Amino acid sequence: ESVTVYATRIDQTKERVPAQVEVYSGKELDSPACGGIAEFLSRKSLVDVHSMNGNPLFSSVASRGFGQNGFARMKILLDGEELNNVDMSEPNLTRIPLDCAERVEVLHGPNPVLYGDGAIAGVVNVTTRREDYAEATRLALKAGSWNTFGANFRTKGGDEERAVNYNASYDYAESDGFRDRSAYRMHTANAGVRRHFGNGSHIALRSNYQNAFYELPGALSYGEWKNSRRSAAYYGDWARLHGWALSIDSKIKMAEDRWLCIDGGFSDQYRRAVYKSSRSDLEYFIRNYRFSTRYLDENAVCGIENRFTAGFDFRYDDYDAPGAPRFDRYRYALFAYDEFSVTEKFSLVAGARLEFIENDWSRSSGLAESRSDDWEGDFELGAVYRPLDGLKSYFKVARFHRSAFCDEMNYTRDGKFLKPETGYSLDAGFEWNFADEFTVGLNAYASLMKDEIFFDPAVLPWGYNVNSPDDTRRVGLDAWASWEREKTADISIRCGVVDAGFAGGMYDGNDVPYVPNCRAGVNAGYWLWDEVKIGGGMSFFSSRYPSGDYANAADKLKGYVLFDVSAYYEPCWAKGLKFSLALSNLFDRNYCDWAGVGYYYPACGRS
Repeated sequence: ESVTVYATRIDQTKERVPAQVEVYSGKELDSPACGGIAEFLSRKSLVDVHSMNGNPLFSSVASRGFGQNGFARMKILLDGEELNNVDMSEPNLTRIPLDCAERVEVLHGPNPVLYGDGAIAGVVNVTTRREDYAEATRLALKAGSWNTFGANFRTKGGDEERAVNYNASYDYAESDGFRDRSAYRMHTANAGVRRHFGNGSHIALRSNYQNAFYELPGALSYGEWKNSRRSAAYYGDWARLHGWALSIDSKIKMAEDRWLCIDGGFSDQYRRAVYKSSRSDLEYFIRNYRFSTRYLDENAVCGIENRFTAGFDFRYDDYDAPGAPRFDRYRYALFAYDEFSVTEKFSLVAGARLEFIENDWSRSSGLAESRSDDWEGDFELGAVYRPLDGLKSYFKVARFHRSAFCDEMNYTRDGKFLKPETGYSLDAGFEWNFADEFTVGLNAYASLMKDEIFFDPAVLPWGYNVNSPDDTRRVGLDAWASWEREKTADISIRCGVVDAGFAGGMYDGNDVPYVPNCRAGVNAGYWLWDEVKIGGGMSFFSSRYPSGDYANAADKLKGYVLFDVSAYYEPCWAKGLKFSLALSNLFDRNYCDWAGVGYYYPACGRS
């Protein structure tokens, strides 16, 4: 039975989770049409992926009707480590080389009890570790348009007698970029070791290092985008980042069906951006420390299957710009989550979380206040009904919250801190896997949020971060279907519609900007023979208002359709050898991956 690691916190089968869940592993991650985790999600999953200038270091994931800064409402995890930052920089998806992933899980909708602050639109959890001891080494090389080159080296193995396994990888990528002055280079290394014990307990240590450099071509005017999309607005701007992370996790058996999990970690990032166009030089450090402990009890209650989890989370974030403002955030949380199996086919879930967030600015002038203390209480209530093998129906209601980024809090009109976003959501849906080849699913959702945070350029004199003057609401529907026959053919169809708008205030009735009301995709593959597979895909995004256009006064960005083709060859005469070729944006569609009122960032052409 396939196991979904629910936020790396509860080992739970996909069929028992009261939410829309996607799990990818094995050959699904070998897709020749995908160069990284961002591109993989954009082709496979029902999420929106943006990649400014085609630079993977600027890739971000959004979902469920969140546009501008939508990545703030998605949690991204790598082996349990949260990659979301305390500032407005996107989670660094390039720390997750797809060649090293063993499993990619996408949980749609709010998951506030186990994740806490910011888990509003969903969770992406990537697992790289392997539990087996088999030795294997893999080398992958790639090349493409615009002098794009890359390499990935990965090795794993272990000593079964000593119950120790290990894995290590190195990933390199460079490109001149689609636009002028959009080149990048990056090095990423990961390593881990795990010690198993005979009773199911384990302890693991993981580390990561990354060094990257990239150029910043800037945004174009409308005329430049339409007539010279590969040009650069600035020719001397660049940025660099490097950082490292260390984490440890353990699972200790206390008694039969009782476990204690303890994990923690530290990460350190250095970022510098030089803007010769504005004669500015910005450098800062982001550090975070985290610790978590959880108690899991899987003993039956009155003879009925029950799974109970309770725990404590702590995270400290430090944003430090030498000679400039410094920001500290402390988060403490207590939570409990329980799954009670009323019958073999019907189960109930309930959970609650109490979280305290302390924000503190120092060395910052112009603020009316320098500290805030926020208490937030979240909950989840749900039910799962499995009337047939392979058929799951579910229902869930949740209360959630998100605290502002530190640089959102530091740029308000009155110098006072922003209130945390809060809201309620409702999810209902089903998924049916039948005849060993077919899958169909449907998920409907609705949410109502208070104090949603956004940057409004209409607030004089030049725009500020503000809390929404009234509620924002989102109502949507996701549908998907797939068929696959081994070594024959496969096809998958996905579609999502959402109505995201303001429910009161100065923008009452307006759409939330940069949210497509409809998106759809089709992917198909056909095996010409056992060694060769050809495939292709189509992605559609409807029109949307540009970022920042809360008044809906600007012209909409037109919708677009993209096509991709690929080929995959795995010769039988050389075990482990694979070749792939992919052609993206087949018809060289000129569209914008990110755009605001009066400025445009062209997406990549045919590649």
